Parts: sequence; C-alpha cells; structure tokens
Amino acid sequence: NVVNAVGLSAIGPYKVPNISIDSACIYTNLPPCGPYRGFGYSEFLFGLESHINRLAKKLNMDPVEFRKKNIIKEGDTLAYGAKMTPNGLLEAIEKVSDKINWGKKHTSNDPKKVIGQGFSLFWKAPAMPPNASSSAFLKFNEDGSLNILVSGMEIGQGYFTVMAQIAAEILTVPPEKIRVESPDTDRNPYEWQTVASHVTWSCGNAVKKAAIDARDQIFDLIERTHFFGKDTLYLEDEKVKCKTKADFELPLKDFVINGIQVEDKTFKGGPIMGRGIFMPEFSSTDADPETSQGGHPNVHYTVGAGAILLEIDTQTGKMKVLKIAEAIDAGKAINPDLIKGQLVGGILQGLATVLYEDMRYDENGKLLNPNFTDYKIPTAKDIPDEIIPIIVEVPQPDGPFGARGVGEHPMLPAAPMVANAIDDALGIRITSMPITAEKIALTLIEKGK
Repeated sequence: NVVNAVGLSAIGPYKVPNISIDSACIYTNLPPCGPYRGFGYSEFLFGLESHINRLAKKLNMDPVEFRKKNIIKEGDTLAYGAKMTPNGLLEAIEKVSDKINWGKKHTSNDPKKVIGQGFSLFWKAPAMPPNASSSAFLKFNEDGSLNILVSGMEIGQGYFTVMAQIAAEILTVPPEKIRVESPDTDRNPYEWQTVASHVTWSCGNAVKKAAIDARDQIFDLIERTHFFGKDTLYLEDEKVKCKTKADFELPLKDFVINGIQVEDKTFKGGPIMGRGIFMPEFSSTDADPETSQGGHPNVHYTVGAGAILLEIDTQTGKMKVLKIAEAIDAGKAINPDLIKGQLVGGILQGLATVLYEDMRYDENGKLLNPNFTDYKIPTAKDIPDEIIPIIVEVPQPDGPFGARGVGEHPMLPAAPMVANAIDDALGIRITSMPITAEKIALTLIEKGK
C-alpha cells in the first residue's frame, strides 16, 4: 500500500508534463515494519525536495522562485491522468516565505556557528480504497441536546469536537450540547478506518448529511402541522423560524421527541433521528496496467509549504532550530486551534524523525536499540525557539463546508527543510536520515571544509 501510494504521488506538488514512475518494494532481513505518520510521503519527499533545491542551484535560481514557477495548479494533470483539485499552494509558499524572511542573510553571534535557511513543499492524498465509506447516526434528546454516533476513533486529533461543530452548524445546537459517543462497533454505524487523514472530510460529510436529514424531518413536521412551506423555514438559536411570519419560533426541545399536538388533539411527528452516509463515488482504480492512466485513485490532495532557520556549529555539527514556519491548506478550518495544534505537533514529530530517531540493527537484523535509553527522542529542551503555524483556506469542493484533512501532513517537509538548510549554510548535501551532528561533522572533514 505504501509503495502504491507513493508511486501515484511521486511527482510531488509540481506540474510535470512527462513522467515515468517505478515504485518498488524491497525485502530485507530486518523486522517487518508498518506505516508511520505520512505513509511513505516523508521518505520520498526527502529525496524529491532535496533534489528540487539541487535543480534550482544548477539553474542559478532561488529555490523558492523555482518552486513557484513549477507548482501544480487547479486543473493540471496528475501523474495518473486525473485533474488537480483547487488548492492554496502558492499562498502557502508566499506566507511561509514572508514569515521566515526568506532570502535575508542571517549571521550567528558565535563565529563558530553558521545559519542556513531551508524550504520545502509537501502534499499528500488519503491512501484509501475507492469504496472507503463513513456513516453517522444523530438523535435528539428531550432537552434538545444531540447524540452523534460514529465509529471513527478520537486519538487526540479533535475528531469528536469537529463532528460536533459540523452538526451544530446545520442544526444551530451549540457544540457543548452535542455528545459524540465513543464508538462501540456492535451498535455504532460503520467507519472504514481512522487513518489517511480522511475522517474530517469523509466522516464529516456523513455527519453533515445526518444533520441535514434531521433538519429535513423537522421542516416536514412543521409544514404538516403549521402549514408553512418548507422553503420558508430555517433554524436559528435552537428554534424553528419562518421567513414569512417573523413572530413564529418553535424551540426544538418542544417537539423533537414528543411531537406536535394539532387541532384534533392528536400528535404528529415523534423522535427526530438523522442518518448520513458518504462514499467517494467518483473514485476508482480502473487504470491501464501499463501506463497507469485512467481512473481516479486519489480523492484529493492536501498541500502546504514549510521553511526553517537552522543554526549549525561548524566544529561539532550540532544543530539548533531557531525558527520554523509551516502553512497548510485546510480547505476550511472548522476548528483553527486544532489545526494549529496539528501543525505544531507534526513539525516536532517530523524534526524528531529527522534529527534524532535512528533504529540500529546488527548484520543479522537484530534491533540494537530497543529502548528509549538508546533510541533518542527529543525533549522539551529541543523545541525550536519559534514555531509559526499558518492556515490557508481554499475550499475542497466535496468537503464538509470545504474542509479537507490535515492530520499527517505537518511532519512531511521536516527532512528536506533541514537538509536544504544545511546545504545553504555549509554547502554540503546530507542524503540519509537521521541527519545527525556526526554526519555533518564527518562530511565537512571529508570535503576538507
């Protein structure tokens, strides 16, 4: 799956008119591994975005200007023949360049240290089959509050909060009165998986449809009992209101369970329950086996840009991240604070992968550092001096209110940003991870610098 996902996206976020891609899986004698955050994109973007800088240098072009000239735009053809969706990649580049003061020469106060700038673009599509689907149930309670049943997992990304916000937007019930239940797959509706940075987009669409379904039932009931046309009704502040009768308002809590009593003293309606399902029915893997053209295997791409200001000790190779800025096109930021949290967390996780984490094996494939004494991860002292998360919003046409997922993406540009900053400062190219002080020092010695 990783090999497939990376192969489909190997052009990166660039317009490449002529492309031939081979994606290979290599067996080794090492223990089997599974996908980490990013599903192969971190690795291939390290190579691609490092190479983009080398191309720019060969052409005597600024690496940011080179990227601007070649980025993929809406309507451009992807490697497998489909068209690129709307995106804010250029805006992301410009905002990151501004925040990092791109092009300005930085000098360290310590004569033994140098400062380099590194830049990288990134993109990722949800790695999912074409028939991956989401579903949701929604029910009202006597006090007008809501319960939402889904089967995605809340793992700290704010999934439950966003699902509540989506329903709240449709039904005008405050998010604090909406309970998204932890899933029990015996009774909750189906969800494909909580992976691929897709639940805001896919399950969000299902929840939105469930809320619209409930709203339609509400309007049907009001039309049957109060004889207002459905097209004149709207929801506001947990009440049904009418465009043609300004003084009409009916609180949801008054009828969403007990119904509405009519002139003959009977009741109409009953408990309001909404259902919603979502499947990307435009997606397919029906491609020519020789050319890979045809079909629509990736539903969309989330894109962004990142830049880093890196201080390096020329004697020891030790690095310190002074500043890092990253922009991501979220389509629509349903919860900006959660997205900024994803950006900061992903940046730190990416830097950990690039600068610290290293699995060592002996010649027989035995792991030599299976504990946190020998497998290094960063601590609070290793956090960059300044982190700038930036949200760009170019709506995803089929996303809930224009939203698309951002979960895995923030860590993707970390490796090329660091490698490109080292090249900028020292004129050396590190081509393997992790990028350690030892590698820098040894490379400087080898190059006679």
